[in-house]
Amino acid sequence: MKKRYYLNNGVQVRKEVFGLLFYDYRGPRLYFVPTKNLIANDFFNGTQTAEGLMESIQTRYSQSRQASEQWVTHVLTELEQKGLIHEQSIC
Repeated sequence: MKKRYYLNNGVQVRKEVFGLLFYDYRGPRLYFVPTKNLIANDFFNGTQTAEGLMESIQTRYSQSRQASEQWVTHVLTELEQKGLIHEQSIC
């Protein structure tokens, strides 16, 4: 969970009412991700770790650590598999 995430080249993200909207210029393709206000679009600038995101969700919404970690892992894995983001580990 000590990883930072960045948008891949040709991908933009925008905050919407439902969550995040990813636009992939390489397709072009749109991806609607129903994150509500759980993930800010600047998260993908590498300003926060996945662990930090999980902890903030856990604290703000009184979720268990396991539930927060599973949700964050699921969302980030899906975005990575679609080629929208990439991770960078912190040493």
